[in-house]
Amino acid sequence: MNEDTFVEHGLRMVVIIGCVSLAAVMQFLDSTIVNVALPVIAGNLGATFDQIGWVVTAYSLAAVGVIPLTGWLSIRFGRRRYFVASIVGFTAASLLCGLSHTLPTLLAARVLQGLGGGGLVATSLAILISTLPRERQASAQGIFALIAVVGPALGPTLGGWLTDQFNWPLIFFINLPIGVLCATVLALMLKESPPQTSRPVDVTGIVLLVSSLASVQYFLERGEIKEWFDAPGIALACIWAIVGLSAFVVHSLRAAHPVLDLRILGHRNVAVGSLLGFAIGANLFGSLFLLPLYLQNVLGFTATLTGLVLFVRAAATAALTPFVAAALQRRLVEPRIVAGIGFAFLTWGTLAVARNVTAHSGSGNFVVAMMLVGVSFAFLWTPIGLIALRSLPPPQLGYGSALLNLSVQIGGTVGIAVMTTLQDRRLAFWWQTAASSVNLHHVSVARMAAQHGGMTHGVTLALYALVQQQAYALTFRDLFLILAIPVVAAIPLVALVRRMNA
Repeated sequence: MNEDTFVEHGLRMVVIIGCVSLAAVMQFLDSTIVNVALPVIAGNLGATFDQIGWVVTAYSLAAVGVIPLTGWLSIRFGRRRYFVASIVGFTAASLLCGLSHTLPTLLAARVLQGLGGGGLVATSLAILISTLPRERQASAQGIFALIAVVGPALGPTLGGWLTDQFNWPLIFFINLPIGVLCATVLALMLKESPPQTSRPVDVTGIVLLVSSLASVQYFLERGEIKEWFDAPGIALACIWAIVGLSAFVVHSLRAAHPVLDLRILGHRNVAVGSLLGFAIGANLFGSLFLLPLYLQNVLGFTATLTGLVLFVRAAATAALTPFVAAALQRRLVEPRIVAGIGFAFLTWGTLAVARNVTAHSGSGNFVVAMMLVGVSFAFLWTPIGLIALRSLPPPQLGYGSALLNLSVQIGGTVGIAVMTTLQDRRLAFWWQTAASSVNLHHVSVARMAAQHGGMTHGVTLALYALVQQQAYALTFRDLFLILAIPVVAAIPLVALVRRMNA
């Protein structure tokens, strides 16, 4: 099987790329669309704050568990059969989510949705690359870049609008027409790869990989809520994550047909590309977690206005990505140079966001910063994909795509977990600092007390609100500064990328 086996041309190529992209958008959209609706869902289903958090955790556990298996599943069952099955499963699970009237049924449906979604995000990139001829593969990376940035950015806006104007089940039902269309078209048009059903099933590898990755995800997502190692379940998850992943690495390097062939990390660019993907994921998903909290809880923005601020970033990415992809496609510049520029812009943009985080900022304060971050992603996604996957032969593209997407996903989970943990600690620090400065000797406090005839109950409440707002603003400023750390750390790694043609 050579690299031209799955190449398409003309209208057929456009239709296939369009449907694969739409299917991937569903998954990226669902990674953020549910978050803004969680309070409403909790109220409708009678769930507590801790219980409703499992709506997000159940999906991510299933998705992370299946992502590294996608390369093997595509080889064993055929790429068309597996990708279409993932779309059908994701769409059917979306229907079940919307029809759920109890929390257990919703959680079960979210697990099924995560199993389908994990297959979509990892397999779509490999299909996009193999559908285009080699000289146009930068365009495939550009398309995936748009999907990866625009999808999560649209999620909060669309989710908030659908929940406010209609009802929360629509955030799941919106997937139905897209899923049916994509599954039907791709079942008819996408070329199939010969399924290798005689290939031995790596049962040991599957059990070790899925269970250990699920433990990692559970540890990172629920650790802060359960107070980390004070909870026996969290401690056990951490222990098994270390033991299980170590055992899987040894097994994968020795097995003849591993479920995820880690030997591809012997390609330096695959290893470096995965590390760069981890850094991008930590910054991207960490900021997507922080920005809505800051904009809505500190500045009082609506869900729609918050979504518009995030959309500035996506719009900048969408505007520049075609030009970056074209430059790479014409070999005007090396992917590693473009990636270096991207990380420089991402550092600049992240620091610009941190600088504008105050208790009284307006939406206009973030336009330039969001544009800088959006520009950075236009310079990052396309070359990172080329760096990680270009050196792999077609049979290993699925493994490479799975590994790259898993790195981004785990990076995002780590980023969110670190932000959640540090948020509480920095908030306690800044609350104590701000509260200690509030006394009658402070000019503004003395003025407020004088205007209201002393430290009345109303004045006390007003001061409490001011202290709270200031403490939160300073906390979010610190967290955005911390988000710049993985980006800065990634810049030297770009120098390790081997020279390659775009």
